[in-house]
Amino acid sequence: MMNFIKWVLIVLGVMSLWVLLNVVSTTQGWFKQPIAPTNDTTSFMTEAVKSIKTEAKGNGIFVLVSEGKVFDDFSYSKDKKVTKDTVFGVASLGKWVAAFGVLKLVEQGKLDLDAPVANYLTRWQLPPSQFNNEQVTIRRLLSHTAGITDGLGHNGFLSAEQVQPLEKHLTHALDADEGVNGQVLVGIEPGTQFKYSGGSYNLLQLIVEEVSGMSFSAYMHRAVFEPLNMTNTGYNKDQFGDNLAQYFDDKGTVRQYPYYTSLAATGLYTSANDLVKFLNHNITLSEMESSTPDLLSASTLKHMRTPNATSMGIDIWGLGVMLFASNNADDFIIGHGGQSPSLNATLRVNPNTGNGIIMLTTGNRSLAADTATQWTLWETGNPDMYMLRHMIPKMLKTSAIGCLVIFILSLVYVFFVRRKASKLALQK
Repeated sequence: MMNFIKWVLIVLGVMSLWVLLNVVSTTQGWFKQPIAPTNDTTSFMTEAVKSIKTEAKGNGIFVLVSEGKVFDDFSYSKDKKVTKDTVFGVASLGKWVAAFGVLKLVEQGKLDLDAPVANYLTRWQLPPSQFNNEQVTIRRLLSHTAGITDGLGHNGFLSAEQVQPLEKHLTHALDADEGVNGQVLVGIEPGTQFKYSGGSYNLLQLIVEEVSGMSFSAYMHRAVFEPLNMTNTGYNKDQFGDNLAQYFDDKGTVRQYPYYTSLAATGLYTSANDLVKFLNHNITLSEMESSTPDLLSASTLKHMRTPNATSMGIDIWGLGVMLFASNNADDFIIGHGGQSPSLNATLRVNPNTGNGIIMLTTGNRSLAADTATQWTLWETGNPDMYMLRHMIPKMLKTSAIGCLVIFILSLVYVFFVRRKASKLALQK
């Protein structure tokens, strides 16, 4: 009996070590090689541009930032020239920018991160649910942990006349994806899990308007865009005229940018140069802090990138900002991406080094995100959440197969040991 228990413990121990080895090697990216040598910014730029040229279908701008300054940029287009001042729609990347406006109101004492959102609403309220709506807070809306199950996704509207009033859009968004209810309501117990929700930011948009007494667009211009001197940024695509980038689909055909009710969630238009200014406000280098406009305090910025949501046990979200990977300095590579049909945008930054990447594209669904994933691996040596998402199923399969092999080998070992013992017994 004791021998059996000892065998079980040994087998379980070896299996545990095998699984641990797989987990560590996956999360640390041991077998993933960056596309360029570490700290060789020129080589990374060269390799990234080579990949972009191979994959690009429409137009775009790629900017590599080193210690808060533009190291180099690369633009391309099927037609009209693109520069760092050309304006693109950036879809969900605008959520991070919108979060700055929300946190400004928190700093001013006009919003409490942990108070029920109902305290700030007069024009619309969350529908009754089986859960306690009082547990829906600003913090949970910002981190997608409020239990909102709208499924948005916003396709936008073809004309300005079709744009829904915000309250009606919250009740039932007419520009929701097919098969999505588009209703902002509480379908999961607040605070229990991460559930990405465009509707949460629609609700934040309404809260900003209620508390500031201004339209969301006017408030963001005064509170965020003007202090950061973001002169080519806004929510009305028509204001940019010929400076608005063409919007190519994946077949190279020019399409129209939509109009949005959901400004905070997906309606931002901006340029690479303006996003460099935004990026710099997220850098914690002392020399950068002294030259950055007084928008949000260093403590608020740090609080924004404190983990508030996890997926598969990995920290993935702060307050309005994604936590892509460890930066090996007790912090994260932070940023946000945006994606809609044939449009992809990304901004990521290492707050401790001032290094970052900005990429705005049309014509490709994931070119910006894929390039940023390679940058994160190059900058830190760590796979980002998207790379891990593809690696984890393989890790689980490898772990399971390894454990099965360990079990079979242990049985074979026991068989031969007992067979040898039997022969020795017969010889005696």
